[in-house]
Amino acid sequence: MQNKLEVIRWSADCSATSSFESSTSTPEPEKGPALSPTSPQADPSAPYPTERRMTYDPWGQHERRFPGNGAAARLTALKAHFEDRSAHYIGFPNSRLLSFAALADFLKFNINNIGDPFHPNNGINTCDFEQEVIAFWSTALHLDPTAGWGYITNGSTEGIMYGIAQGRDRYEDAILIFSDQSHYCLHKIAHLLRLPHRVIPNHPDGTLNLEALNTTLAELGGRPCILNLTVGTTFHGAIEAPQQVLELLEQRHCRDFHLHVDAALYGPMHCWIAGAPLFDFRLPIHTLSFSGHKFLGAPIPCGLVLSHRDPIQPFAGSAEYVGSLDTTLSGSRDGFCALVLWLVIQQLGPQGLAELAAESLQMAAELVSRLKAAGIAATRHPQGCIVVFPRPEQAIARRWQLATYGDFAHIVTVPGVTQEMIGAFIAELVEAGAQTATGLGP
Repeated sequence: MQNKLEVIRWSADCSATSSFESSTSTPEPEKGPALSPTSPQADPSAPYPTERRMTYDPWGQHERRFPGNGAAARLTALKAHFEDRSAHYIGFPNSRLLSFAALADFLKFNINNIGDPFHPNNGINTCDFEQEVIAFWSTALHLDPTAGWGYITNGSTEGIMYGIAQGRDRYEDAILIFSDQSHYCLHKIAHLLRLPHRVIPNHPDGTLNLEALNTTLAELGGRPCILNLTVGTTFHGAIEAPQQVLELLEQRHCRDFHLHVDAALYGPMHCWIAGAPLFDFRLPIHTLSFSGHKFLGAPIPCGLVLSHRDPIQPFAGSAEYVGSLDTTLSGSRDGFCALVLWLVIQQLGPQGLAELAAESLQMAAELVSRLKAAGIAATRHPQGCIVVFPRPEQAIARRWQLATYGDFAHIVTVPGVTQEMIGAFIAELVEAGAQTATGLGP
């Protein structure tokens, strides 16, 4: 399709009216407000309120009482094992950015961001840091922080489920639509929310089959639908372009829909890439989620879900027991992850994130060239950091922790994957192929 979205006007209930005109051009990315690592509502110089201090060190007291002398050797061995495995970790989209050693002292505290981050609970929490993280990414993804809402999740599955639950509550008789290259959690979510669903086929390269989607929409005959579109499919890294789907909905005069964007990997990455396909809140999407432990390198699985401040909140209710509101799916939430995501913003900032995103794409392009030069077929999507190639023998796939799907495997060139690692992998791949060709291999 060659249409472009020209005008988007949001109404109070988060629906949108739009006009489309035929064009062969792609809309230029809009420049949002300048981003700073620290949210404007936070005053880093303002001290936290202090009370009269007492001598308090229960952690040291218990560690002296129960020394656990056998633990140190086991943990030292595990650390060495993890360091070796990390040096051969190229098949999954988990960056290695920071050691987060600056946060070590916070591991002993019972940090629980239970409830709504904008209604901090009565216990030890990092909701103010969480609000800064939400504000930063809202701005980066063109969601007005004053009109948006969100929270840090325990991973993308929770973020996707929240978005789809919001759509379910908006349209109780809706059909859930997602592609067969969507994350596997969509089937689980459809089951848990008791949603009838349709699965749309993808093309062999992972892109969405728009003709099949058009046929499904025609069969629904105007029935409300909840669409999950993936920006960076799990295996191929394809983009199920929200703009094209919105144009299709407009052509079919579909007005009753809820669109969730699962941008687990590319969400915090593509927002810095000039010319990347539109996927954020410049389009009339309703909810968006991404992972914190992928491109952003959080050592603990986590994520972020964003939405407009919507009168429809699937899990809204009082949490008087903890002094907050229960607007989240998980209730108790890891407040340490808020510090992790906040520290990434503080240390890297927009410039650092943009540089790392560009370097990841450049390394993927170079990897494709190096594999082809070695006689190995390889592909990647434009502006993608996932490189797909024929599946190697099992020993190599296991050693380098490759993700495999049928006859193919992939490498994800996120920060932490080095040229040295890529060179060693290709050398092993070429050697294994030579041994097999001469009859020396298994």
